[in-house]
Amino acid sequence: MFGRKDAKKAKPKKLKSYVWRLAIVSGGKTRTIKLFGGISTLDELLVFKLPLKKGDELYVVSIDRRLGYEAFLESSGACYEKNGNIVIGEDGVYDFHFGIKTVGEETIRLAFSDETSDELAAIQKKNYNKKIRHKIVDGLLTFGHNLLLAVLVFIWLIPIFWLILVSFTGGLTGPSLNSFFPKVWSGENYVRLFTDLGPNNQFPRWVLNTLIVSVSSTIVSTLFVVATAFAFSRFRFKARKGLMNLSMIVSLFPGMLTMVVTYYIFQYVFKLDSGHVRLIIAYSAGAGLGYLVSKGFFDTIPMDIDEAAKIDGASTSHVFFRILIPLSKPTIVYTIITSFMAPWVDFVFAKIILGSGATVYDYTVAIGLFNMLQGSNAGDWFGAFTAGAVIISIPLTALFLAVQKYYVGGVTGGAVKG
Repeated sequence: MFGRKDAKKAKPKKLKSYVWRLAIVSGGKTRTIKLFGGISTLDELLVFKLPLKKGDELYVVSIDRRLGYEAFLESSGACYEKNGNIVIGEDGVYDFHFGIKTVGEETIRLAFSDETSDELAAIQKKNYNKKIRHKIVDGLLTFGHNLLLAVLVFIWLIPIFWLILVSFTGGLTGPSLNSFFPKVWSGENYVRLFTDLGPNNQFPRWVLNTLIVSVSSTIVSTLFVVATAFAFSRFRFKARKGLMNLSMIVSLFPGMLTMVVTYYIFQYVFKLDSGHVRLIIAYSAGAGLGYLVSKGFFDTIPMDIDEAAKIDGASTSHVFFRILIPLSKPTIVYTIITSFMAPWVDFVFAKIILGSGATVYDYTVAIGLFNMLQGSNAGDWFGAFTAGAVIISIPLTALFLAVQKYYVGGVTGGAVKG
């Protein structure tokens, strides 16, 4: 036995587990095996049982550096040390021990002579070069990935920055392409939106109309989506699978295909005169088809909760409103955001549903800002148009930032099951 004479006494201390690479030279060929293990105190040893043959030569190889060791073999065979390595005297299964060495205040696993064989040095160099290559490749991939993201973000942000800068440009008579930054800074475009009201500008009224339509559509759509998801997730009935397949097929068709038909149904079948009521119905009537993400989230909530509540006397409505709804805050927030965004920024659908009979007081923000630039008004109202575009982006940005953590949870949680 050799090697634990200089090990110092120390209090028990927990150590991490290690992966040892052991190189065995047998018959002129080198094979490398991995030994997984760890020790809990300073006084313990790692012991590995290894089947070895006479003449095998053992030494330890690490990817980072050579791991010297205090090692000894307990066996009936004659084993001896040669050039810092251990040579096996007889065939058999040997207990190979790794020991502990204390140097100053640091406890390490190695205490061995500086002598190394040429073969070991070659393996060390190969492993070191491999590690360096991996680091270089990983560094280049990370740099390229970050550079690509930076370029895409820069391209995406240029129009937004330009819009904001133009909105603060004073004395603007149309789009100016001579300078990216304003030559005259002013907030007159924002003031004009709320003070210069007339046939071309009813911005406060447009915002109010859009807010009413968006909030109403969001409430109705969220109720439809959550109720549909709850029904498909919790109940089992004969037509369940067929309805799910049918709803998925129908949702594949874009809503723009039905715009004209929807207008004629509202105008001549139901004879609805209120354009805002039309928009609320149009935005929310088919919302239940978007139940898949919410259903996936409901599927992650164990059925045991429902059953336990029903044993205690809770009805299905109580389970839904008092248990599942509070637990489903992420997916509900996700549904609210997606339901609010569509009517807040929509132009094409709102333009068709409102029809040609809508007055300037009936417009939503998107339609109003579009009409602001029609005909001879384009140059005079361009600055106010950019200011209006900046203002209507603020509520969406604030809403998203406020509930971002719930939004991410709703998307990822609903993607687990479906």
